[in-house]
Amino acid sequence: MARRRGKKIEVYVTYKPYGGTDLKYGFQCHESFHNQYKGPLGQTTFAGATGVFFGCNAPKPNRASKEETSGSVSSFCSSNKINELQKAGWTILNTTRYRGVKNSGKSRTVFVPMPGNYNYAWNITASEADLAGELGFQLATGSTQDLIWGSTPKPPRASKKNEAGRSVSTFIQPKLSVIEAAAGKGWSVSGVNYDLLPEA
Repeated sequence: MARRRGKKIEVYVTYKPYGGTDLKYGFQCHESFHNQYKGPLGQTTFAGATGVFFGCNAPKPNRASKEETSGSVSSFCSSNKINELQKAGWTILNTTRYRGVKNSGKSRTVFVPMPGNYNYAWNITASEADLAGELGFQLATGSTQDLIWGSTPKPPRASKKNEAGRSVSTFIQPKLSVIEAAAGKGWSVSGVNYDLLPEA
């Protein structure tokens, strides 16, 4: 593999891991590599676009690799570039991995919509799932689309002590009306550092 040196920058590709919405997977890439291959790979320099998430655990986009005179090159590619890449001699590596949804037993998979039209997913206990009405998250099912795990930015976090004096902390939907309603019920909300979802 060709050795890369120099400054790294934030870039993103678009992909459709669930077959519908174009999602924006962000990652760090060497600037020189990006400048040379961003066209064929469908990479875009990140400049603050809404909906780009970084550090996503699952699902990830495909990677494209190719043997060049300097060695093997490989990076993430946009899904709408796959056919062109294959015709140009690139090998497409399917690196997409999906996480299972928990809806029985001790855990539940829940999600909140995020600015940019994707759903941030995480697991909570079955008893904490009863907080959905107060915190605006939804229970996921096997058919829930656009679930993104472990990425940043993250939803705001809501915390408070329950009747037993135990501290409860989890994510809340990033919408002002939901946050204000939760605050009125004693929740402390932190991590609101980006534009929230619009009110319906």
